[in-house]
Amino acid sequence: MAGKGQTAASSLSGNESLKVLLCVVVSFSLLRYLHDLVKFLVESPFIDFAHYYTYATVVSLGLDPFDQQATSRVDAMLNIRRAGSAPNYPPLFYVFMQPLVLLPFRYAKLAWVFMGQVCLLGSLFICLRQVSAVSPVRVAAVLFVVLNYQPLAETIALGQSNLVVLFLVTVAWWGLRNGYQWAAATALALTAHIKPQFAVLLLLLWWMGYGAVGARALLLAGIGLGASFFVLGPDHHFTYARYVTSLPDYLLTWTANLSPRATLHRLFEPANFGPVLADSLWLTLGVGLLFLVARVIPRALPSHSPAFDGAWGLGLCAVLLLSPLTEEHHLVILLLPLTLLLLNGWGAHLPDRETVVLVGSILLLGSRYSLEQFPAFHQGALSLLMTGKLLGMIGLTGMLAARLLSGTALLRADPAKMMP
Repeated sequence: MAGKGQTAASSLSGNESLKVLLCVVVSFSLLRYLHDLVKFLVESPFIDFAHYYTYATVVSLGLDPFDQQATSRVDAMLNIRRAGSAPNYPPLFYVFMQPLVLLPFRYAKLAWVFMGQVCLLGSLFICLRQVSAVSPVRVAAVLFVVLNYQPLAETIALGQSNLVVLFLVTVAWWGLRNGYQWAAATALALTAHIKPQFAVLLLLLWWMGYGAVGARALLLAGIGLGASFFVLGPDHHFTYARYVTSLPDYLLTWTANLSPRATLHRLFEPANFGPVLADSLWLTLGVGLLFLVARVIPRALPSHSPAFDGAWGLGLCAVLLLSPLTEEHHLVILLLPLTLLLLNGWGAHLPDRETVVLVGSILLLGSRYSLEQFPAFHQGALSLLMTGKLLGMIGLTGMLAARLLSGTALLRADPAKMMP
């Protein structure tokens, strides 16, 4: 009896120690995150948000954002530091930003940061509500990853829109899982008017057997496009279409561009035939990725099957890998599949090999590292050493695909086993 009592006491002590350890790890990460958040609010110029704010101001004055003289006058009026690119967001986005233009810039950026944090918390809350019997260890793991995720810090420091997109794709996933088709369609339509590359998810919906939701999203996106045509006029839209279909050449070798296309262009840049070879390989890889997605995702996938979560995560990875421009802050979107994997592993414990791949992908995606300051790594074979984030995306994509292949085989053998 004494031995059993000692064993029970030892187990209880171990559980208490684990709780204390989890609290220390999460609290430490939270304090560091809050410290960085305050530092960004005080020191960061929020150049991407300043970009939105400037062009939204141009629109509010009834001027053409692609008119450089008009933009220069607004720049002189606002006197804020902003990203130097053209108005490269869909026209309706600058209409969405109009309420913030009513505020002075210093208050508008506070409102924008606050909205981003609400979107982040909302995404985490939705994920936690959708997963049953979540253990404290798994929740602590999610919080630790989120609070130390470098792309998230970059998004906040730049004032980027990725947290809004994360919330919208999470709402779309939640709506599909629970039968709220109009909610999912609305979230996807709004996403396409912020980051148009995410319109690829409509093809994913059609492939998975949710064509009706995709059609509703397309209808809502079309209504939004019509509204922006009415408010802004056709010239803005035509100029924007010309801009996005002929992006500046420097983006192909820009070191901040993590996409496979940019990686190949940097690799083969020194060769005379480099651009042709890079684009040929990129098209081949793109076709291969689409074939992989079509191969591992079944045509009719039950929304409540654990495999559905993996299919949605794989779709998000595919968007980033297919896009000709993927920057580090775009990787915030991958917090959704990472959170779902860490919370429940799709209803089963991850095998050791997949656990290693998941941890490795998290480290590559979320850690802070860079060889940007060394010009020798900007092109040629040495540029491959700058592909850590891309390797993280590929690792996560491969893991999701592998689990979907095994899950699809189980679904075909016994559909009841795939239901939670």
